Amino acid sequence: MNLSPMVVLLLCGAVVMMTSIGVSSFSLFLPAIEAEFGWSRAMATVPYMVAMLGWGAGAVLFGKLADDFGARRVVLGGILLMAAGFLGMGLSQNLWQLSVSYGVMVGMALGACGLTIMSLLVSKRFDARTRGLAVSVIQTAPPLTPLIFAPILFFLIVTFSWRIAALAASALLFFVALPLAWLGASDPDVARGERPGRMGWASCLPYLRNRSMLFLFAARFSCGVAFFQIAHLVGLTMSKGFDLAAGARSVSVFGAAAAASALLFGWLSDRYGRGQILALSYFVRGVGTLLLAVEIPSELLFYGVVALAIGPTFGTVAIQNVMYYEIAGPRMAGVILGLSFIIHQIGSAGGPMIASIAFDLTGSYDEFMVVMGVILVASGLLVSRIKDPDGQLPQPALLTTASQA
Repeated sequence: MNLSPMVVLLLCGAVVMMTSIGVSSFSLFLPAIEAEFGWSRAMATVPYMVAMLGWGAGAVLFGKLADDFGARRVVLGGILLMAAGFLGMGLSQNLWQLSVSYGVMVGMALGACGLTIMSLLVSKRFDARTRGLAVSVIQTAPPLTPLIFAPILFFLIVTFSWRIAALAASALLFFVALPLAWLGASDPDVARGERPGRMGWASCLPYLRNRSMLFLFAARFSCGVAFFQIAHLVGLTMSKGFDLAAGARSVSVFGAAAAASALLFGWLSDRYGRGQILALSYFVRGVGTLLLAVEIPSELLFYGVVALAIGPTFGTVAIQNVMYYEIAGPRMAGVILGLSFIIHQIGSAGGPMIASIAFDLTGSYDEFMVVMGVILVASGLLVSRIKDPDGQLPQPALLTTASQA
């Protein structure tokens, strides 16, 4: 079926909105899992840490498979794997079962049917003049996930149990996300019946020596560490003296702010350059994170600081994904995006664990917030030195050589 770019964009956005439950829902599950098993915050975070590492590994593996064989089978298989993971999560009785079902299965599936592959699909469908905004539309899907699904999951957790909420997520993926992906998940070559040639893993090495790419990798690591703010958002809210319901509302506020900022930063990057707007997103997040370290007197003000500190996260990711695509080119973008996610997910795995240990030791996130704020501002300074990747697209000869590796 030959679908228009706009239809593919809408279908991919709807699918990512549902598959992003895999990462955005954990902060809602966390307090209930702690209470049922009597675990510390650090122990209860282990499945999330495993999932972040699984996401990174899956992004590279499935990105390479999508480069070689097209995205359709990768995305469909990823949705089935994630649905099975949430099913197993709802039936888990101990830490290792949660780590396998949520950590390994859901985490790996995020690399197959999440932002990496969908950003690649959308990047291929749009030209450079509108690519930043188009990819940003995809990036609005994960933040919209908590805005739409957090109240439903919170209701299921409070009214029934966290296990029922996990089973409901599995059903949503199988009965809704899978049919939509069946319709819309295919890249242009696959849609025309063309089979792209395979390329060896060594083909990506020249791109990894690119100075701009190295700066992006370093900044992406700090972005990954800062993802602890999403995983611990409910706990962070409660540590500031607000209740569990306020924590659920914070997740929704984050979702709305992240969707709006992703569109804003994507639009700005199309008009004023990728590197400068990427730096701006890091600066805004850094200042907001520093504000999260101080005492916040009112719930409404806290929501505003959450929007400032965590809201631009997916704007950052959107611009980075476009820059990776424009530096590497369409034939290597899948594996390069995947490699960048290994860097990101190492940070995403370590950040929540470090934050958990800091909280267990001090009863507060404030000290770690100060450190994180400084790191984000430093990352902004680093990426501000990156030139517009439009001038660094790979030459055809390099791509021809790579395709023979």
